[in-house]
Amino acid sequence: MSQASDHHAWLPGTYLFRLSGDVRNGLLSLGGQRVVRTNEHLTRQGDRETGVFLLRSAASGGAVCAKVTRLAPNGSEALLGVRVTGDVIGEGAALRQDRTRSATVTACTDLLVQVVERRQFLAYLDRNPEAWQALCGLITDRLEWANRRRAEFASYDVKVRLVRVLLDLAEAHGVPGPLGIDLGVDVSQEELGRLIGAKPDAVGIALKALKAKGLVTARYRGVRIRDLEALRRTADDD
Repeated sequence: MSQASDHHAWLPGTYLFRLSGDVRNGLLSLGGQRVVRTNEHLTRQGDRETGVFLLRSAASGGAVCAKVTRLAPNGSEALLGVRVTGDVIGEGAALRQDRTRSATVTACTDLLVQVVERRQFLAYLDRNPEAWQALCGLITDRLEWANRRRAEFASYDVKVRLVRVLLDLAEAHGVPGPLGIDLGVDVSQEELGRLIGAKPDAVGIALKALKAKGLVTARYRGVRIRDLEALRRTADDD
């Protein structure tokens, strides 16, 4: 079965995961493909581009990851989110009339990217109400995710903020396995800090406390959740 038609090839919560088979295949038939290597940019903040990108893996069932960052006027960089196999990137620039990129997107792994021109993408949406509905749902979920992060900066300490973002990532993209729930994305300790507005040292202390309780374990460039229910109680109780 081809990746285009296999629903399980796309991580939960992503745009391609939300589409039914025929509608998804119609989108994947548009445009062309290109490979983006690790640490290369798909887009840069401020660029005037119109294309929409769909994240794919060259290997069937493979997981890929890209990070979305934005520079503030003072030069500080914020990690706004991560995008994974099945996600759409650049939809904001395609829908807005100014057509400028609001963030920089950098490949965390080698990516196979489906590139769809703006005009093709908008025409596709007009032909497929399901695709419009799925895109609106995705944008709403991303906005809600960002709003929660901002609210938590002022309301919780570093450990609780970390627990909550780990739960969000696990619920959106997590893949259960024999050793626990893999988050489905590769994020370093420093990048986790950028997601929750904390210094890497503070994130390290929080992770050490969670490991001591048996709630998580470390893996290369990431975290694996060992006890999801206990982690949820930690988010609620602290």
